[in-house]
Amino acid sequence: MIKVKNFGKFMRASFVLLPFIFFAFIPVVSASITKTSVEDLTGEADVIVIGDVKEVASRWNLWRTMIYTYSTLSVEKYIKGAGPETLTMITEGGTVGDSGIWVEDVPVFAKNETVLVFLKHAGSEFSVAGWVQGKYIVENENVRDLSGEKTSLKEFLRRIEDAIPEDAVTPVRTPAAQVSPEAPGFEIVLGIIGVLAVWRGLKK
Repeated sequence: MIKVKNFGKFMRASFVLLPFIFFAFIPVVSASITKTSVEDLTGEADVIVIGDVKEVASRWNLWRTMIYTYSTLSVEKYIKGAGPETLTMITEGGTVGDSGIWVEDVPVFAKNETVLVFLKHAGSEFSVAGWVQGKYIVENENVRDLSGEKTSLKEFLRRIEDAIPEDAVTPVRTPAAQVSPEAPGFEIVLGIIGVLAVWRGLKK
């Protein structure tokens, strides 16, 4: 049993040491993310894209309790899903002025880098599936993960495509201007035209 002679001093010392004790355990907790396979990332992601990072900007949230970084991605190719030519990825942490917040296991994007990313819808933005595991650097026909391990881009894409469920493949839609006579609703249009023709004939 530990006896405390001066409870007041003990409490003051405890409050001084508490932040250091707390932060000492953060890396252990945050670094314990479960390793996720490419197949699992593919299933978790709403969209998978290759693109160039055009802009990176950080700002405080409304209550100034967290900084979020917004990375603008110009999409070169959708591997899974579909969407706009430009999208925004949101990640926790960043630097605003003299203030900075770093969050372990969160991917960091740099302007002008080409990336392959597994993304999930987050409102009007996208978050990265699998945390840092969901970001790959694309260079010289290879993809490179955070550890520096390289894989052939062609082989990596084949692995992703093999893991995409058939019902997740975006159907090809025929533009309205190219709708064929067999398209649903075409008979209705012909019927309306016929009715109008009869009505005009009766007026005469």
